[in-house]
Amino acid sequence: MRHIAEIGAKFAEESYSVLKVKFNLNVQRKIPLVFYSTHQHFEQTNIIPSFIPEGVGGFFEFMKGRVVIPFMGSIGDFRHVIRHELVHVFMHSKITRVLKDHRMPLERYPPLWFVEGLAEHWSAEWDDKAEMILRDAVLQDYIVGLDNIEQISGTFAMYKVGQHVLKFISDRYGEEKILLFLENLWKAKSFEEVFRITVGMDYEEFDNIYVYDLKKKYFPLLSTMDQPGATSKTIQAEGYNSKPVIYKRGDTAEAVFAGNHTGYTSIYRKELSKNEPLKLLVQGEKSGEFEAFHLFSSKISINKDGLLAFVTKSGENDVLYTFDMQSEKIERSFKDKNLVMISSPSWSRDGKRIVFTGVEKGGFSDLYILEYGSAKLTRLTNDLYDDRDAVFSPAGDRLVFSSDRSSTKAYNLFLYDFTSGDISYLTFGEENYYSPNWTEDGGRIFFTSDLDGVLNVWAIDSSQLKSNVKKNIITREIRKITNFTTSAFDPEYTGKDQILISSFEKFKFQIRMIEGVAERFDTSVTIHYCDFSKAGDPWNIDVSEIHETASLAPYKESYNLDIAASQVSTDPIFGTNAGAVLAFSDLLGNDQYYFLLYNNAQTKNEILESFNVAISRISLHKRMNYAYGIFNFSGRRYDLTDVDEFYWERVFGGYFVLSYPLSVFQRVEASTQISNSDKDNYYQERKALMVSNSLSFISDNSMWTSTGPIDGHRAFVSLSFTSDVKHANVNYYTLMADYRHYFRLSTRSAFASRFQAYWNEGKEARRYFMGGSWDLRGYSRWSLRGTKLWLTSHELRFPLIDAIGVKFPFGGIGFGAIRGALFFDAGSVWDTKYKDTKGSFGLGLRLNFLGAIVFRHDIGFRIEDNFSRVNNKLFHQFFFGWDF
Repeated sequence: MRHIAEIGAKFAEESYSVLKVKFNLNVQRKIPLVFYSTHQHFEQTNIIPSFIPEGVGGFFEFMKGRVVIPFMGSIGDFRHVIRHELVHVFMHSKITRVLKDHRMPLERYPPLWFVEGLAEHWSAEWDDKAEMILRDAVLQDYIVGLDNIEQISGTFAMYKVGQHVLKFISDRYGEEKILLFLENLWKAKSFEEVFRITVGMDYEEFDNIYVYDLKKKYFPLLSTMDQPGATSKTIQAEGYNSKPVIYKRGDTAEAVFAGNHTGYTSIYRKELSKNEPLKLLVQGEKSGEFEAFHLFSSKISINKDGLLAFVTKSGENDVLYTFDMQSEKIERSFKDKNLVMISSPSWSRDGKRIVFTGVEKGGFSDLYILEYGSAKLTRLTNDLYDDRDAVFSPAGDRLVFSSDRSSTKAYNLFLYDFTSGDISYLTFGEENYYSPNWTEDGGRIFFTSDLDGVLNVWAIDSSQLKSNVKKNIITREIRKITNFTTSAFDPEYTGKDQILISSFEKFKFQIRMIEGVAERFDTSVTIHYCDFSKAGDPWNIDVSEIHETASLAPYKESYNLDIAASQVSTDPIFGTNAGAVLAFSDLLGNDQYYFLLYNNAQTKNEILESFNVAISRISLHKRMNYAYGIFNFSGRRYDLTDVDEFYWERVFGGYFVLSYPLSVFQRVEASTQISNSDKDNYYQERKALMVSNSLSFISDNSMWTSTGPIDGHRAFVSLSFTSDVKHANVNYYTLMADYRHYFRLSTRSAFASRFQAYWNEGKEARRYFMGGSWDLRGYSRWSLRGTKLWLTSHELRFPLIDAIGVKFPFGGIGFGAIRGALFFDAGSVWDTKYKDTKGSFGLGLRLNFLGAIVFRHDIGFRIEDNFSRVNNKLFHQFFFGWDF
């Protein structure tokens, strides 16, 4: 990890030197850089509280200005992400400086397309992924300009369109325009107006020029190249599909691949000769066993005995599984405590060995061999290079793999000789080569390369491998097999003069079949010669200047303010209240402190006794999280959950909570609380020294849409006991159970069911409440109360309107998707004697507003008199909140 940190520091200093010139700015504070050696560790960061998916390569946290980046094996990608995030730092500082200099409020900020587009434009060259996206968007006619860029907001396409727009402006109107966007930000509230001031045209005028230029550039490609769907057979067109392999079941051949069709990545199978629906082989991302498939970064492999090898994240490490294709059951799993990540397992032809890429806690990617019978693990490489996609030769005496160890720092193909342990070039150049795959007889090797700007399939005749690059300065001939306008990935030879590939078209990753590959090779007119005369030794990174200017010291916690909020409110019953909340945390977010202070006195005499204070500490250092705190609350209360509802109380004490995650989907929690309570309900006093203990289990693997869950389940079970250990005035137990299941009916529709049962029993047991849009619809909000409660709700959720937009001469307004729901509710609350069962049914509308709040409107009929009568009066309820 230290080596990665030193490399990261070197790249950061290099980037700072470049960016301070581009932004004409020196950042006047230290920039905290937090590096993680792997993405697995990065996903567990406490710097932000939200879940981090696999696709996130780093982030800049605005509140404290922290830059957080994982190392993912590639030194080149590491350098790119560091500069990308530092562009955000400089941009944020530049905007703050400009607005302050002109005495403007600081809430102005460029739109996301500019923020991310600039971060890409000033951190990376235009590459094959970006070119693939733009070509497909233009040729498939879904390209959007700035006037409609909100249609792709937040997507990878938006990053690349934003990058290309700024590249276009820089090339045509001058690089100085880019910085002027930021320096002109104070001149107008609308960024479109800032854009007009800077380049002399509005979005619509710019789009006419920009989109026309794209069409002139890309339409002529169709005269010499083909879209993937035009010259290949479709195996799977819908969804996101990757890493296909061939499996032969008797005379039947099947494609087996990773895919995401429902929001969960899983492994599927599909017959090549029949147009039948997909068959699910391994359900992913719903259990701790198969927590996350690495959809685009890890290949799968099948041996001659029908054993499928694949990798998933399980807990804190990756696990290598073998799956029997006949019985459709897991046969074996392999996990090494020293290997945090595993990717791209590949069987030897005899089915006795598996080669894969492994990442230890240090973060570097190396090749390993697993002897399948004995589970013996052998490390083949041990360096800072990114070794990936290794495959055995048919004879099993060599490996071919992709690596950035070439002297050009590009990804080339290399050969590993088991006899000598030597590594030699197979290809060489400034371009990149990936995903090698040998034919069954070893005659050819197929692979992908970005020689023409996007990835296409190429091949080399294995007879050329007899010459050793180390001993002979030679050239090798490679031939182009596909000539796609967009990209092809992961060629897999089927043994019948065919290769399976995944390809990108219509913004989908599809599985396709290329036929007649021998003829394509023999008649290929695009031939490239790899010239090894310039091939040198692998590159290295000198971090000596970091050693000279930086010192190594253990991490020490220092705390800074996260948030401070205050409030003053006036109520006709409770009078004026005032208070504040403060939150502090350390640099890593592992230690968090919260302070609450407010006063609810109604007269001067009550000021001292009406101070309310709470201090809490939350520790997230390790897997077992814990929290503890002390509190003192005093004053008049109105509490729907209390049997007295309106009373005066002073309560002080402390609490301790433990939380232990079983997996990313499940956790258990335990808590204990001791509190001294003096309560006066205005006709008698009650004193108690209460001890409360609880144990809870939580499970959640749900998949959410814009208004609520649509797949998976959510569950919560809790048992607690509260007792007055001094006066015996309070003594009750609590049972809470809540289960919700979402039955997926289609990509965007589901049937949702909720079952709740809450039970409090004993002396001074607290009450539950029900009624309103969140539970029993048709009844007034919180109008039903009791110490026991049950509820069941069922909804048919479906899309209704995808978008609503209205354009005016002076601008426009748009709303997101509106979803519909047919609902049925039933439930009851009571104290000692069961009263009756109530219910309702009807239709609901849901609108997500700005991604922050969901507005709900329900109409329907109430079921009354113990489910014996439907009230004919139609009810309407408007409120907010996510679907259950």
